[in-house]
Amino acid sequence: MNDFAVPDTYALRRRVLLAGVVTFAAFLAVAWLLFQLRVSDAWLLISMVPLYLFVMRPLMKPVREAIALRRRLAYDSWLDDRDHDPEGRR
Repeated sequence: MNDFAVPDTYALRRRVLLAGVVTFAAFLAVAWLLFQLRVSDAWLLISMVPLYLFVMRPLMKPVREAIALRRRLAYDSWLDDRDHDPEGRR
């Protein structure tokens, strides 16, 4: 089996919390700015697209990569266990 670096779950939890706090603060700042400008509420929805693309996705990239690694390791382990079953079952 390949040797992969096991992701640090506490670092991933901190990353998710950081992404949530930063995104929430940015959402409140954008909402306050739009309220001060007295524009339509539809602009809040429109402004969330760049917020998601430029803030949320980059912050969550290590989490998505760790999830993919964990799935790949679990599948490789399952294949290894299935191929080396001592009773010959499938």
